[in-house]
Amino acid sequence: MAVQLILDGFGIDTEAAVIVKTQPNDIIAVRQQIDRHLQLKSDALLRIRVNSYALFKRFSDYEGQNGVLPTQHLIPRVLLAQSLNTGLPIWLSDELIITLDLLQKGDFLTPHQSFETSLLIACDADLLSSDIHEFIAALTRQNTQFIQLLAVAAVKETFCRYIVLGLSLTEEIARFLLEELVKADDIRCFLHTLAYQQHLDCLRRFVSTHQLNQALPPKIYPVSLLQALPLLALPEKEANDLPDKFIKALHAAERSIPAQGIKPEAINDLLVDWPLLLSELAVLVSENATLLTQALLDKLHTFTSQESQNLLTALQQRLDSYPLLDASAIVDEVLNWSSAYFDYCRKAFLAKQPLDESVNLSFSDWLLAQQARISRSVHDWRSVSAQARSYLDQAYTVVIIMVDALSALNQDILLDELNSLDHLTLRQQMLFSPLPTLTEVCKMAVLTGQPVSDQQSGNQEAILRHAYQNYLAEEKSLKVIQSWAESSERTERIEEQTQLVVLFENRLDERLHECPSFSKHREDIRPIIRQIKRSIMGWYKDAARLNKEVVFFITADHGMTVTQELYAGQALGEVKERVYKLKSSMQMPDEFTLIGDYAVPKKRCRLTPHAWLTHGGLTPEEVLIPFITLSSKPPRPSATPLDLKLTDVPCLVIANKFWQIEVLLTANTTINNIQIYFTKPFDGKESIDSIRANRQQTIKINFNSMQDQEGLTEVELLLTYDCADRHEKNTKRLSVKFPVALLEKDAGTQSFEDMF
Repeated sequence: MAVQLILDGFGIDTEAAVIVKTQPNDIIAVRQQIDRHLQLKSDALLRIRVNSYALFKRFSDYEGQNGVLPTQHLIPRVLLAQSLNTGLPIWLSDELIITLDLLQKGDFLTPHQSFETSLLIACDADLLSSDIHEFIAALTRQNTQFIQLLAVAAVKETFCRYIVLGLSLTEEIARFLLEELVKADDIRCFLHTLAYQQHLDCLRRFVSTHQLNQALPPKIYPVSLLQALPLLALPEKEANDLPDKFIKALHAAERSIPAQGIKPEAINDLLVDWPLLLSELAVLVSENATLLTQALLDKLHTFTSQESQNLLTALQQRLDSYPLLDASAIVDEVLNWSSAYFDYCRKAFLAKQPLDESVNLSFSDWLLAQQARISRSVHDWRSVSAQARSYLDQAYTVVIIMVDALSALNQDILLDELNSLDHLTLRQQMLFSPLPTLTEVCKMAVLTGQPVSDQQSGNQEAILRHAYQNYLAEEKSLKVIQSWAESSERTERIEEQTQLVVLFENRLDERLHECPSFSKHREDIRPIIRQIKRSIMGWYKDAARLNKEVVFFITADHGMTVTQELYAGQALGEVKERVYKLKSSMQMPDEFTLIGDYAVPKKRCRLTPHAWLTHGGLTPEEVLIPFITLSSKPPRPSATPLDLKLTDVPCLVIANKFWQIEVLLTANTTINNIQIYFTKPFDGKESIDSIRANRQQTIKINFNSMQDQEGLTEVELLLTYDCADRHEKNTKRLSVKFPVALLEKDAGTQSFEDMF
């Protein structure tokens, strides 16, 4: 046989051969092997394969010798053209043929289809599918070599036509999609980014629709692209910080349900099958039963994770019946249980539906058994006076607003009205009131921190002066205001000497006993709270004028309950609201429990025929009272020597995708060589020579982006500057509210602009 030289620069040849390496000794050894083979005139074919023309030149002198066959030059284009028996387009290079493994695909040409179409089908037929889900799945299966194919203009144009026609996308969206694919290093990485941006767009639309005050990262893809494609899967572990942003929006939406009238079903638009998000949802639903809707269960039915199915099962059971309170629960667990219980109660009371007494009794039994544990907790009624003294120690003016019969059941109305007081820091909690829940037992006890039996005799003002005597050095240090008594404007003002103000608001309790329904009682609360709100705003202005820090406490002596039946047994003593005042000790019937000198009913019964709403018992809505703290606070000092924040001037549109913002720079030391840069996807910068110590400077900065921006968006800026012989860098994030575009861009408006 003979010797066959093979020049294979693309690694096409797979048959047995002697592979020539580049080392001189290897070349000499192979030449000797060829010489021996030719001399022996062996019947075997000796195949010699080299991978470069430079290496082949070391063996080119064998060409034409006896026993040496014509050299095989393995050229991918030639081999593919021979295999397909057709000419190849110019753009199909040898490298691309090898990259796409076309020599191994056989005859991939499709009748009546262009070469480009056939090639796309050979890569994956579903790339040309009219089903967008199949298209995305096929795209996911492609590797980085496919990106090289899309870089070819002819292939890109063919692919674009199929995307437009088959998937009913606009040509603009299709071209943008392909351009981004070509720029991507990895298709899966691009699809992950696309999925992230789609979920972010869903969050952005939710925040905008419900007017939530939450800044989000800027857009990097057109909204039309994000919304034209189906929502791509994004596992939680690949979602980076997005679950935290969804959770923040979920909390904001939950708070806005009573405040802004958002329907509970709206939160379903925020749900993604992420365990972290679902875990947070479970906590919120446990605290706010209004979130538990059939629509929520239907949404969870569409998820597949084990966490979602566990939550679905738990919520389904809870929707069917409200759970009893565990007798061994700790205080925090009881309060969480009660928060959800209140939501459950509101629905039932407003619908005039009776409640299962066993649920109420589970709370009452726990309450009577755990008084020692409650008294040691921060949720005991003594916390009001303890907090008041703590703020008085810090030289705050303290205002305590005691609203008679304001139950924690109606705390949602209170928060709804107070959330607009942005200049005050709000903190909310629930407290256990003294027992039994009667005004004569609870009111002054809550205000002073001492049981009524331990207080000195006297009127309310005298009792308060004695309880807070260490803080009331002057006669004018205490102001007592009563809703049932007339008072002058001066009496209701905070003055220089004022340390403690106590407002007794009794109108709600006065209306309670004649109130025909729970819904009417709810209507009575709102105007009273609005009046309190106006008073708070006036007191806040007084304190600010006097340069005094002020804190407001809004609380109650007890709550109320909606009764379900009239007690049919024998009277046990003097009727006091919903309890009997006993004149002597006696055996308690099963329906009552003894607390001090009072016989207290265990169930929701009333002792007089028409007192539908009253108090004195042990239901959660009687015992648990709100405790709202509203405090002024000084501005935070700057954490860096140079601070930057937005002024009140709105973001301006100065051109298409170009904006201008105004920022205030504050320096607490002399700063030089200030450079301000916008980070991607924005572009813009500003320079300032210097700012002297303790000075401010307002500047306007222009910037742009490849994408339109709209709504409240998180914008990141990089600051570099020289300070005290050192160079520093720090990052600032601003929540910029981009204005809504007045005119959507389309081909018509663009053509109109191009005329000028």
